[in-house]
Amino acid sequence: MKTIITLTGKHGVTLKAIAHTDLQELSVLANNPAIAANLRDSFPSPYSLKDAEIFFALIQQGKLDHVWGIYADDQIAGVISLTRQTDIYHHAAEISYWLGAPYHGKGITTEAVALVTVWAFGELNIYRIYAGIFAYNDASKKVLLKNGYHLEAVKEKAIIKQGRLYDEHLMVKLNC
Repeated sequence: MKTIITLTGKHGVTLKAIAHTDLQELSVLANNPAIAANLRDSFPSPYSLKDAEIFFALIQQGKLDHVWGIYADDQIAGVISLTRQTDIYHHAAEISYWLGAPYHGKGITTEAVALVTVWAFGELNIYRIYAGIFAYNDASKKVLLKNGYHLEAVKEKAIIKQGRLYDEHLMVKLNC
């Protein structure tokens, strides 16, 4: 299991290792079709307590890179992760995240992305963080833009979600 450092923001947002005691609440927050609609199909929908336990086990076994629970005022609100790339891309990492509906519109995701971005550039010796955002996910694009990411490319008809083709927006931030 990788040690996850706790990252604390200025506005009541803390990123820390997910506690087993938070899995029930995590599964309730994640069991929202609107969240799954903006994530890869590997994210279960519906999302059960068993799914949360499987996710937690993968973290505990070290099979996932850097994964934090997003906590707002000490309550689990979502998840953010950073996946270091390999081979000729070892200087880059993919950021991904989701936030439960009760916490939307409060700047929590923006702060979580800021915390992970600063930490990754300072601690992992990487030069590039990116996210593939579904073209219709304006909220996520705004979060990244607020954190200094830019639109590097539009990958036309790059994804199929719920049986429909969509463009993917490649959002990037460089540290060089």
